[in-house]
Amino acid sequence: MCELGNGALNRIYEARVDEMTVKRPQPGCSRAEKESWIRAKYVEKKFITKLPEARLSRVGRRGPPDRDRLPRPPLKPKPGSVSRAAEPGEAGSPPEDLRSLHPGALLYWAARHQNLPTMADALAHGADVNWVNTAEDSRTPLLQAVAANSLLACEFLLQNGANVNQADSAGQGPLHHATILGHTGLACLFLKRGANLNAVDMEGKDPLSIAIDTANADIVTLLRLAKMREAEVAQGQSGDETYLDIFRDFSLMASDNPEKLTRRDLKLTTL
Repeated sequence: MCELGNGALNRIYEARVDEMTVKRPQPGCSRAEKESWIRAKYVEKKFITKLPEARLSRVGRRGPPDRDRLPRPPLKPKPGSVSRAAEPGEAGSPPEDLRSLHPGALLYWAARHQNLPTMADALAHGADVNWVNTAEDSRTPLLQAVAANSLLACEFLLQNGANVNQADSAGQGPLHHATILGHTGLACLFLKRGANLNAVDMEGKDPLSIAIDTANADIVTLLRLAKMREAEVAQGQSGDETYLDIFRDFSLMASDNPEKLTRRDLKLTTL
């Protein structure tokens, strides 16, 4: 929310204040008046723009109708291929008219494009943060943010109630996909947020076995440490502080120097 800034949030939650001739509370107003304003603005959402009935009628759908079908970027790379995190604005052309999308589809699109203001707008208009796109392997906005390797979008969704363990039609949740794509910072985030280490996909693979198969030493280290920590807690032990130190280091690198967590293939050149 801090990344969005007050200006962006106010444009969403106070969009109709002027046309409704509602007075904002002033510094000298009573506490009751300020609380009433906050409740009307953020809880009752009285001042946001109203959606057309056509869009509202589709909010409950678990997948978009044909007119709301979105570009489908590949999430799981094919064997032998090299995945690349999407840059903001990539992953295909956006729908010609975003206003035609119902809130769930809009959140899904915005998560892929790392567009936080649009994500906040979609949520304000009733988007289900765990909305499922049945037309695209039952992916969720959180899985779209993983595909974009966006720590900020993932954190935003988690703070707004996204399920860190919700899987797609292949049985792969956010931690599975972060491991498949080699996104170490995201794997660290999901582990800190309580991702299930032992969840298996339709092929019977858990995140650790995937990390071993892909020879991703950083994620293997994180997952093994997390399993050790889980076992210690189960035995009533407080655990080694080294675990927390390592996770703290990975978290700082993911937010401040993400390039340090990018794996590079070393190729031998023969003369």
